[in-house]
Formats: sequence, C-alpha cells, structure tokens
Amino acid sequence: DTFTLDYAVGVNGSLTGDPAQVVNYGADGTAVTAVPDLGYHFVDWSDASTDNPRTDVSVVANLSVTANFAIDTHTVTFIEGANGTITGTLVQVIDYGDDCTAVTPVANANHHFVDWTGDYAGTDDPLTITNVTADMVITANFAIDTYTVTFIEGANGTITGTLVQTIDHGNDCTAVDPVANANHNFVDWTGDYAGTDDPLTITNVTADMNITANFAIDTFTLDY
Repeated sequence: DTFTLDYAVGVNGSLTGDPAQVVNYGADGTAVTAVPDLGYHFVDWSDASTDNPRTDVSVVANLSVTANFAIDTHTVTFIEGANGTITGTLVQVIDYGDDCTAVTPVANANHHFVDWTGDYAGTDDPLTITNVTADMVITANFAIDTYTVTFIEGANGTITGTLVQTIDHGNDCTAVDPVANANHNFVDWTGDYAGTDDPLTITNVTADMNITANFAIDTFTLDY
C-alpha cells in the first residue's frame, strides 16, 4: 500500500521540501520546513505538531496538514527618568510593523524634559514610535531648570566674582563685590535686585536676573 503526505501553508509563510509525497506502508516521508514571512513566526501544524522541520515516519495512513503562522509581537517599554513622569501606556505590545500609541513626557515642577534615550534617541513631545520591528526600552530624561544671573558693572567701578552665573532652580549665587574706582563709591544695585549689599549673594534663584552695580563720584561737604 502507499499513502499520501500533503503539506500546505496558511497565509504569511511558505514551505521548503516536497509538499506532496507518496510513501510506502511503514516508510518515512522526507523533511518539510515551514518558513514564516518577515515579521511572522511558525506556530504549529494543523494536527498540533510543532516539529519544524517535520518528518513523518512509519507512515500507515494518509496525512494532510497545514502550517500555521502568526505575526511577531514586540514589547516597547517607556521608562520614567528621575524628576518626571510619562502619560500614556508605559508597556505596549505591538504587532510587527505597527505603531505605538503616543506617550508624553511630563516634568516635575521646576524641571524640564530633556530627551529620550535607549532604543530611541530624540526630543519628540509627544513621542510615537512607528514601524516597530523589535523590542525597545526607551527612557525619558528630565533636568532641573537653570537660570542665568548676570551682574553688570556700572560706570566708575568693577565687580569681583563671577559676573555671569548659571544657577539651578532654588539655589544661591556665589557672592560678588562691588569695587569703586578711585575717588568713587558704590551706591547700590538696581535691576532685578535692589539693595546695597556689599558683598551681594542672590539666594533662591527662580528666574533669569540682570543686576547692575552703580557707582558715584565722591563728594565732600564744606561747612563755613
């Protein structure tokens, strides 16, 4: 007696080997392999076998089976860095070639979003990963807000210390000292700070600031 071994494929794949075999009673067939298309994977045969390649041995009956395939899925994980959060779905399981749903970085108070790093690099806000073809882990990075405090030397004097300072939110500047030229004197600070501090330290900086040191010529009183 002879028997037929018929191997077929579902959508999204193909076969290598002889798909239509005639085998004597008790003999073995030859190997066939289910080959998935790009972005798909072999699942099983319609008789529940998961052998791949498959060789049917000691054949005593006709056989007709189909190879089943399924689309690959990939996990895209968004990680919240320090000092911020992400709105949207942080762990997404995406079919091969499809897009994630959008996620948005949200900085904590007095901080700002910097960038995405990991398996994607950029500053998109919001971010949508398109055409996913692999697992991905992506981190949102945040940083504290910084401000520039600029000290300006008015006429007839100088300032010792750092004239342009970059300060993290809520921190203090380093001190600066107004130094009048000969025969002049320091008068006051004007601009985004008003006062006569000598030296001057701006504390708890929360915005850019421009501050000028003002000087005046010495004057004398003659009483008769």
